[in-house]
Amino acid sequence: MKRYILAHDLGTSGNKATLFDETGALVTSRVTPYQMHVFNTNWAEQDPEIWWKAVCSSSQEVLATIDPSNVSAVAFSGQMMACLPVDRDGKPLHNALLYCDQRSTEQEQHFIEKLGFDRIYSITGHRPSSSYSLTKLLWIKEHRPAVYEKTFKVLQAKDYMNYLLTGEYATDYNDASGTNAFDLSTLDWSNEILEAMGIPRDLFPRAYPSSTVIGHVHRKASAMTGIPEGTPVIVGAGDGGCASLGAGSVSFGKPYLYMGSSSWVSIASKKPLSGPEKIGFTWAHPVAGLYQPCATMQTAGGSLSWFAQTYLGNSDGKTLDGINDQARTAERGSHGLFFLPYLLGERSPWWSTKAKGAFVGLDLSTTFADHCRAVLEGIAMNQKLNITEMLSMTEDRQVMFIGGGALNQYLRQIMADVLGCEIAIPRFLTEATSMGAALLGGVGSGLYEDFSMIEAMNPIKQLVKPNQENVGYYEDLTQRFAQLYRSLEPWFRQ
Repeated sequence: MKRYILAHDLGTSGNKATLFDETGALVTSRVTPYQMHVFNTNWAEQDPEIWWKAVCSSSQEVLATIDPSNVSAVAFSGQMMACLPVDRDGKPLHNALLYCDQRSTEQEQHFIEKLGFDRIYSITGHRPSSSYSLTKLLWIKEHRPAVYEKTFKVLQAKDYMNYLLTGEYATDYNDASGTNAFDLSTLDWSNEILEAMGIPRDLFPRAYPSSTVIGHVHRKASAMTGIPEGTPVIVGAGDGGCASLGAGSVSFGKPYLYMGSSSWVSIASKKPLSGPEKIGFTWAHPVAGLYQPCATMQTAGGSLSWFAQTYLGNSDGKTLDGINDQARTAERGSHGLFFLPYLLGERSPWWSTKAKGAFVGLDLSTTFADHCRAVLEGIAMNQKLNITEMLSMTEDRQVMFIGGGALNQYLRQIMADVLGCEIAIPRFLTEATSMGAALLGGVGSGLYEDFSMIEAMNPIKQLVKPNQENVGYYEDLTQRFAQLYRSLEPWFRQ
């Protein structure tokens, strides 16, 4: 009799329900889309009711393909850094303010003034920002006082789904570390931060390791979802944490690179990032005892799609293949042409909303092929700057490459040469978050022995070795790339 894990990937554009079996094989999945409400320029909300409806319908669809009594556990990966206030009966008092909601910039400034940038970073592992949950809660306290006064708990997306399934309020260390209110050193809510900002500690739920069983599906939830009553519910983790698991970053080291429209690099470490430039930030890792340093760039695949659309009128796979074909004909270094991939400002390594994209180094010999290669090299060199501090923490020099960008075989080689690392390509490139949630469910329920199960779930299918003749060349070129940004940064600010 086969046993299964029901994994949910609860995102901002929809929920994906996926079944994995006892061998780690992906059995089936269903996606239920929904919308995000964006208004007032930079406000972004979602009605949590649409999350629950999506979870109910997608659960019913995938469970219709098996005997539901064979499900060993349910586990979630969820969108992070939200702020959902609920009352004492667990009813939402306001739409959830999402990670991309930027209305709380004044509260962010007050937060910095109260505790100081460096102190906040040392406690939380993150820069103080209106992207995180705490300043959103402070905004509600100031602008929606009636909501704040009735608030019993402040939840993340997956945590509200877990509550509806079990009646238990809980979060995990990984999701909690995306609130700007969690102390990475104690793995608990920061009394110093909450007291300074006038927020009662008990507004936040208790935090647990990500593979913890926090309750069981109750009768009402079972009737709505089709999940059998009594099925264990694992607390799960944020989508970034689950992506790390799906990329095989489950023990010390194990660096990986994700690339979609945006891109990030991450590693499993024994301590948070602490570099003086604060290029990245650190989450609590879903694997207990580890940390998850991370650095994110805004427009990686987004730069490539923009270039294809702008210069070739399309950004489909065929057009992107054409860019690769052109880039192959150009020399390394693109005849001195640099591309700065900052089309939406930049997070890591520069943390500037004023940063702009640019082609620099044009002359009469510059070709279209040079432009194509420069875009790919610019994306890779920015990620080289981001991953350098992380690679100094470990001797691992194999980087797992996942996400839609990893489908680009020519980019794989450029990444290997620029990063100076062997690039590993797994079987599944776009299923990492679902696999991470399933892995937590399997380990937490005892169906999987330990986190090494990911090697069977998502085995490596290709290794791309760096061309050693190019590694030193790109080391120098990346330093010139960084110098170019620094030279232009004063002009960007103007």
